[in-house]
Amino acid sequence: MNLTHKIIGVSVGTLLIGTTLFSVRKRSRDGRTSKLLSAIKAQIQPISNGLMSQSAFDIHFLNKVLQAVNREVLVLKTSTASRYADQIHKAWGSWYQGGDDEEKVYGIFREMKDKVQVSQVAKAYQETYSKNLIDTLKDRFDKDEITIVLNIIKALPNYRTA
Repeated sequence: MNLTHKIIGVSVGTLLIGTTLFSVRKRSRDGRTSKLLSAIKAQIQPISNGLMSQSAFDIHFLNKVLQAVNREVLVLKTSTASRYADQIHKAWGSWYQGGDDEEKVYGIFREMKDKVQVSQVAKAYQETYSKNLIDTLKDRFDKDEITIVLNIIKALPNYRTA
């Protein structure tokens, strides 16, 4: 009976030590992962903030322009804005389907003539897919791809008049 107690004691001790070592190792790995994710977020954050600061992605930008401008502002037809939103949505692909078609998305933004049109497309995207276009771009694109989109939009005028 004494030998049985020793065997049980050694087994329990071994399990306790093994569990503790596993737990410490896991916490250490989680800490390193957290630091890595924080560093990645710090690198991406300025670009993501650039998306947020772009008034062109504000779905109410057209209304703000219309209130501020006393002339007729050129706008997209609702069907055209919806078509652009659909084209952007269809450009997203799964990794096993070849991934996203970034060039198609850039091309759609290049077709737009001003930031009001970008706003209209963002609004159509939100209404159709119940997701903010900014959030979708942040989810799908990396820092360099977001920079390309921002540069395309920065070159556009805020609005055009008739």
